[in-house]
Amino acid sequence: MKRILILVAFVATIATLMSGLQSCKSVKGIDKSELAGDWILNSLNGEDAKSAFSNRIPHFQFDFENNTLVGNGGCNNFSGSFTLTPENKISAPALISTRMACLDGNKEPQFLQALSTPNLVLSLDKDNVLSFSKDKGVVLQFVKGMVPVESAAIDAEALSGVWTLSSMAGEDISVLFSMGTPTIEFLPENRVSGNAGCNIYRTSYTQDGNTLTFGLVMLTKRACPSLKGEGLFTSLFSTPFQIQLNGDKLTFLKDGNMVLEFTKGVEK
Repeated sequence: MKRILILVAFVATIATLMSGLQSCKSVKGIDKSELAGDWILNSLNGEDAKSAFSNRIPHFQFDFENNTLVGNGGCNNFSGSFTLTPENKISAPALISTRMACLDGNKEPQFLQALSTPNLVLSLDKDNVLSFSKDKGVVLQFVKGMVPVESAAIDAEALSGVWTLSSMAGEDISVLFSMGTPTIEFLPENRVSGNAGCNIYRTSYTQDGNTLTFGLVMLTKRACPSLKGEGLFTSLFSTPFQIQLNGDKLTFLKDGNMVLEFTKGVEK
């Protein structure tokens, strides 16, 4: 009887070990080729990426040659080494990012913190949705896709010269500026000057990529029949603009909407 009990216990132990081995074998490592390409954030802690990031959506790539993650957190670029186990556990605890001043609302700090969480579990479904999970809860979710190519920064040489206002959102510039159409001229050393419709103005600017931020606008003090258009025009320079250049058209945008548009050259 004793031998039978020992035998039963032995068989039970072997069965348990076999079950454990089977369980380990059931975890299939994700092939590196399946992780190649751009991964664009779909959700952060359950929140839709488009809600958490008002402009640029975070994305990254696996660089298996250097064992690093490389990407953008919604504003700043980041990179850092990572480890990935055969059981699909990933750790990237030392991500380093640039330190640009980010004008658009986003949850970049929360994103980078989540991505730096140790021992996240990767899973990839048949629809190419890549999930990073912790304690069976999805922390990050990405979809494979093409990251939009950003236009190259417009340099000072392209901005140089005089530009004449051709459009102002929601306004009839022929009515607002009966004395003359406003202009803007980009000068050396990040200086700006122009005609505001009656008075001459000057200011300075800084450029970060294709975002322009202007300094305090200084005006001459001519007696003008109406300062309504001039006041509206100069007040717009208190907010940063994203700029686009298309041929002889220079467009100032805010949140993707046109605010001011200029044409190269002085109005005749």
